[in-house]
Amino acid sequence: MANTTFSNRKFMDYAINHVNADHHKEMVMIVQEFTDLTGASDVTVMDYDAEGMELIVVQEEKEEQKMRVDFPSPLQGPHDFRTVLVEMVKTARTKSTKKDNLKI
Repeated sequence: MANTTFSNRKFMDYAINHVNADHHKEMVMIVQEFTDLTGASDVTVMDYDAEGMELIVVQEEKEEQKMRVDFPSPLQGPHDFRTVLVEMVKTARTKSTKKDNLKI
């Protein structure tokens, strides 16, 4: 983790649990767009700080890999986690749509 950690651990744990429980598809999209991995089938957020998030990614071959995904811009506080994830998903969806349109 980066040196810029947040002290509101209770909120962070809540946010991490929520993302892991309810946003599986979106996290897979983020990994596929913001890393070199294309075969991610499962993603678990382990932690985050101002600069990025620590993940465990399962590839289609069932190999687990720990990785870090940096945020496009640093978070000002732990509550910015949602905002940055929404922006990252929007970016991933836009790029995915453009790729699909090129296939036609």
